[in-house]
Amino acid sequence: MSPSLPNNILDAFGPEQAATYDERFSKLSAINSLLHLVIQSQFAHLPDNAHILIAGAGTGADVRHLAPLFPSWHFTLADPADAMLEIAWQHANQEGFADRCTFHAGYVSSLPETQFDAATSLLVSHFLNEEEDRTAYYRSIAERLQPSAPLFEAALCGNRYDTIFETEMEVWLGLMNLAGMTDEGGQNYRQSFGTLFATHDPSEVEKMIGAAKFGRPVQCFQAGLIRGWITHRL
Repeated sequence: MSPSLPNNILDAFGPEQAATYDERFSKLSAINSLLHLVIQSQFAHLPDNAHILIAGAGTGADVRHLAPLFPSWHFTLADPADAMLEIAWQHANQEGFADRCTFHAGYVSSLPETQFDAATSLLVSHFLNEEEDRTAYYRSIAERLQPSAPLFEAALCGNRYDTIFETEMEVWLGLMNLAGMTDEGGQNYRQSFGTLFATHDPSEVEKMIGAAKFGRPVQCFQAGLIRGWITHRL
């Protein structure tokens, strides 16, 4: 099965949104920087000629961090949102590493089963509400990794029925306010859990990753509702 995003999600990453995406979230760049630092530390042992899969590449922030640090690595950026991938190409071209990048306008499941040395998936999987679809997404990544290759996965995550969820949401909305979210936007965001965003709690996410040919994931990051895990292809 090849999971795909609903049209309303893809519409949210169209040309107009893509053009302002980096600027809109610039005030939360410290979170991205820490995510990238964790990825750097976990991928540092990879060979000089490593080929990295960037699942749901967006505007290419992962690659913009890694490419200058590892000048012999190659990257395949996969994203079904053409407009976001176009911005990623512009960054790569302007910053001088486009010749080390392959841009795939589509889902990971439509890529050849290349044996990548590692993969990242940042803020993508929470758009898949159904457990079956989310597990299939993780499996599509696993099928394209070499044995023991690492995956760094990060997603919005929370259990709405946990007594601390309301506090977690308040912390997260406080961060989103820094990015210009209005009170009305905050209310819409609350309602998005279970509709726009999946409501899987951390243990459920870990179970789905484990069911997709990965070892037991280790949570190594949290900022508000974003949690991050490192795991390896079995």
